[in-house]
Amino acid sequence: MEYLARYFDIDKAIILIFLVFILIIGIIAGRKTKDTNDYAIAGKAYGSPILLITLTVSLIGGGSTIGEAAQFYNDGLVYLIASIGTPVSILLTALYVTPKFNRRFSGKISAADMIEYFYGYTPSRFAGIIGYFVCLGILSIQCTVMGYLTFIFLEISYSASVCLSVGLLILYSTFGGIRAITITNIFQFAMLIVMVPLIASISVTEAGGLNSIFSNFKTNSHMQILNHPKFFDYLALFLFWSLPFSAFFPPQIQRYLMAKDHKQATRITFLYFFLKIAIIFIVLSIAFSAVKLFPDAEPKAIIPKIIDDLMPPIIRGIAIAGMLSVTMSTADAALNTAGILITHNTLPANWFYTDRIKLSFLRIFTFITGIIAMFIALRNYNIISVLVLSEILSFSALGIPLLLGMLDLKVSNKSFWTCNVFAGCAYFISNHYNIREFAIPIITCISGISGFMLAHLIENRKIVFIERRYTRRKPGKLALLNTIKNFYTLLPRFKTASSYLKTNLDKFSTNYLMFGIFCCINYTVPYFMWTYQKPENYLLMLSMRLIAGILCTGLLVKDYWPEKIKKYFSLYWYITVLYCLPFMTTIMFMLMEAHIEWLINLTLAIMLLTMLVDWISFIVILITGTILGYLFYRIAIGVPDIPTDFDTIYLLIYVCVFSSLIGLLFVRKKEVVNEGKLEAMRLFGTSIAHEVKDPLSSLNMCIQHIEMILKKLADSSKLEQLEIDNYHSQLVELIEILKNTSIQGIKIIDSLLTSLKSSVIADDRGEYLISECIKQSITEYHQGNSNPNHIQILLSKNIKFHGSMQYMKHLFFNLFRYAYKHNTRSLNIDIRTEGNILYFKDNGRGILKEDLPFIFDRFYSDSKSGNGIGLAFCKIVMEDIGGSIKCNSEVGKFTEFALHFPIINKKL
Repeated sequence: MEYLARYFDIDKAIILIFLVFILIIGIIAGRKTKDTNDYAIAGKAYGSPILLITLTVSLIGGGSTIGEAAQFYNDGLVYLIASIGTPVSILLTALYVTPKFNRRFSGKISAADMIEYFYGYTPSRFAGIIGYFVCLGILSIQCTVMGYLTFIFLEISYSASVCLSVGLLILYSTFGGIRAITITNIFQFAMLIVMVPLIASISVTEAGGLNSIFSNFKTNSHMQILNHPKFFDYLALFLFWSLPFSAFFPPQIQRYLMAKDHKQATRITFLYFFLKIAIIFIVLSIAFSAVKLFPDAEPKAIIPKIIDDLMPPIIRGIAIAGMLSVTMSTADAALNTAGILITHNTLPANWFYTDRIKLSFLRIFTFITGIIAMFIALRNYNIISVLVLSEILSFSALGIPLLLGMLDLKVSNKSFWTCNVFAGCAYFISNHYNIREFAIPIITCISGISGFMLAHLIENRKIVFIERRYTRRKPGKLALLNTIKNFYTLLPRFKTASSYLKTNLDKFSTNYLMFGIFCCINYTVPYFMWTYQKPENYLLMLSMRLIAGILCTGLLVKDYWPEKIKKYFSLYWYITVLYCLPFMTTIMFMLMEAHIEWLINLTLAIMLLTMLVDWISFIVILITGTILGYLFYRIAIGVPDIPTDFDTIYLLIYVCVFSSLIGLLFVRKKEVVNEGKLEAMRLFGTSIAHEVKDPLSSLNMCIQHIEMILKKLADSSKLEQLEIDNYHSQLVELIEILKNTSIQGIKIIDSLLTSLKSSVIADDRGEYLISECIKQSITEYHQGNSNPNHIQILLSKNIKFHGSMQYMKHLFFNLFRYAYKHNTRSLNIDIRTEGNILYFKDNGRGILKEDLPFIFDRFYSDSKSGNGIGLAFCKIVMEDIGGSIKCNSEVGKFTEFALHFPIINKKL
């Protein structure tokens, strides 16, 4: 055993196993990468949990952990001013930026693509170059940290450690693209979320607890804020980091472009906001623990030192792997984004004859970028300085132009170039005159914005927004009155608030009755553990409980309310919830002097509140009820006697935060899922009505015609034989139409059900020729429908496919129906083949550019074609045979569907 311990280090083995494991899973996951879109954004295939994971680990790297821990260790609590700028920026991003990631950016795969949308070709190439160097700077930072960690723990040279760790990173990132990175990010996130808090827990425990590391406020220089010599430096950095321009870091933009829609991007940003706050607190705890435990340590080495000195074997190795995960996850995101920016947005497009060639170039330049970053990491620059420089470049070339463009300001390439020139000049002048290091970013940012707005004002002579109508402004008081009037319309009003409350009450309408019954019982048989302890407050508490019971009784008799006041029931409901839960619980919590049983009661009340209302109402009711409860206690009883020791306050915050999160994330999950199912059922019902309307109308017309003929045949004595024969032939034709129409209706229902199942189950699978399928489709569809003479067919190749003839014919039925719908002029349809691609083109009204990426989604609706899942069915049929379907359209000119069929080697 001693011999093994001497020559075998379990911690080093764990590190090496971790690195090899990351390489293997990255390469395996990357095998599915097929094209550049897949390499960059994985075809928008991931859900919110995966996107949250990859967003978190791509932004929380060595700078956010080891770098910030070093700053806290050096300068103390004053650095918290700068660090909270990032959560502020994230919150602003969730509120104002991510909702703007709408359909206009469909098909974009990088930040420079978005620049091209707003400013044109040349600015996008410049943004691609700047974005590349930004990513290279971030990548170099992470490579430095990875090399440093590997150097410490594997006890090899710094150069060898950089080559080992970065080399593995380059291999899987280059080969697999974003798919490999996302899969490895899941494992890296698990390491981050477990091991970093564990490091904090062990270090805080060894230092004597949270109360110990944050003690000695007056004597400890690390607790100084306003009097700290770097206060204004970090205040400037806070202003810089709190701006929402930081949302346009290239890797972060790429994660937003991976989202399916703006709602998903907003959701993951809000969740990341809470995770970032938790990470800041954890890093702060680690740094302050190190101040107590290792007062003379190297700042950048405090986390490795805690791991090496305080953790037992095996746990130590896993912790080291966790810290490597933190840095690798940010590094691979930056590497992937850098390769995309230099290849997709900077190199000439005529270099890429096919997408396969472009994918090869992507991998080559990703590999070269990784090698460059490896050499830069060997120089071992200051982490925070490189991070600030990267952010300055990102803000001027990407952040300012993109944010102002997304806020619908009228933009031009002149504004873009002026912004960059002003920002660049400000940066070089500030460095030349030795302005304080952390004041440079805010000066550069202000200069960039000033340059942008100056060019905008010179060009437009006023601030102009697009897609908004403005009347000519009149001078004097009228203009001021109009401004005040416009501002007034933005303020919340009672009618708006009442409508919001009623809408949310409708969603939770089943809860008010159960809540009323529950609380009536609760205030008869105390559920919240209220006990009689203070005689002087007994009558007051009894009165409050009686009022709560009366309010809940009002909920039970809601159906007997006078009609005039029923419209105020939603307001009454929210007042009752506010009074019974946060208001009463706050008073009882203070009355019982924060006893442990009332901490439990507080947890139950918060979780119950999360089940009763939506999350916005939850926050408003919880805060309002708590404040009102505290004020009532002060007025009616006196100053609350609540223990203010650190442990009690910490436990109170812990209970409130985690009970809220548990309620919102888990208790409400079932209700949210049910709401989604109800919405899907509603959309499916609308789709059925939309799809079967035409067949039912045809059936009705045929039946009416048959009734008319039967009435005439009833008195056959007055009819000649020729008329009888004519009516007979009409009946035969109508019966045939009825038969075909009913078959068409059945096929529509089958296609709807197939669209729901996401798979094709057919009994007629086999090999068929596309020419025969098209011929049958035209014949069957146009019985009683449009004249097929306007359809031109030119098949240079008679494509063979293996699948269902019936479902393929119905695919063409949907394409015909989509072409004929709402076309007000003469329509021509061209069907042709080129290789194994069939093109179906019409000269109809076309499809809006922003609608194109979504027309194959189930239940997708646009304002012109209504609801339906016909095109979703087409996509399912093509994917079932191993092919695909794409659409290209120009409004007012044409719509063209391209059906890609797989090649079947066997000849018919």
